[in-house]
Amino acid sequence: MDISEIWPPFALHLQSGDMELSPVRETDIPELADIARGGVRRDGIEAFLVDWGSGTDEQIALSLAQYHWSTRANFTVDDWTMEFTVRVDGLAVGVQGVNGHRYPLTKAVSTGSWLALPEQGRGYGTRMRRIIIETFIRYFDATRFDTAYFEGNVASRRVSEKLGYSPNGHRSTIGQNGTALTEHHMVLAAENYVHTDSDLQVTGAEAFRTFLTIAT
Repeated sequence: MDISEIWPPFALHLQSGDMELSPVRETDIPELADIARGGVRRDGIEAFLVDWGSGTDEQIALSLAQYHWSTRANFTVDDWTMEFTVRVDGLAVGVQGVNGHRYPLTKAVSTGSWLALPEQGRGYGTRMRRIIIETFIRYFDATRFDTAYFEGNVASRRVSEKLGYSPNGHRSTIGQNGTALTEHHMVLAAENYVHTDSDLQVTGAEAFRTFLTIAT
């Protein structure tokens, strides 16, 4: 029996041009830890509520591993998180996350991501989010996409704006280090999204639909 028969998300593979996304596996974690140790936040800009990207190399690697293990252990149809390793020309550049809550009913997901510092500013953030949006619209009937960014994270805001997201309020929250943060929310309705990726290729979608109990 193949592991993707036990865990159908592993069968998912999304590709557009030289970029491919596939669910994080154990074999990806050392490579992701290697690229994360060089930093994932430019100029100290707040990007995450939990500051997992700081600490020793060993602490970063352990934090990544424990987090990715937890997403699978805690996955239910009603509440799930999937993290995709993002590769360009076969090399890992970052991670794209997708979260769903009661997805068969809501058809709504939220997204988050990170890129290694050397890979930032190259358009990858927009491309990987676009791949997720188009995949979930085309294959999983998604109707709404939510995302958020912290005050000052201009790059994250611009990715959302390029893809057609609109502002959807903000809230105050407290970061891991006790700093007060303003979190801005943005939303995109599927009908407002312009499909532009004719190169998108997706495999494993039907098994994942069944896994999520999405009606056909």
